[in-house]
Amino acid sequence: MRMLDQEIQTVQKDDLEIRIVRAKCISAATCVVYAEKTFDLDRQNIAIIKEGQWDTLEKIVGAAQSCPVLAIEVYQSGKRLYPVE
Repeated sequence: MRMLDQEIQTVQKDDLEIRIVRAKCISAATCVVYAEKTFDLDRQNIAIIKEGQWDTLEKIVGAAQSCPVLAIEVYQSGKRLYPVE
């Protein structure tokens, strides 16, 4: 599911779910550096979740941790991995 006009983009594959709170994104693009198969920037330079093969969970979590404004949330089997609650 790619709802780019929405405030939050949510994509789920198997037991992994990634959410981008688009209103928080400041276009730092560190997520793209850490996990280039998973993240990209759209025409507005706001982070998006890519279709296709994603990076490893470790890289995805690293990308989320690199975001200076905590715009990326990562869940596995319904449990939030990052940011830690």
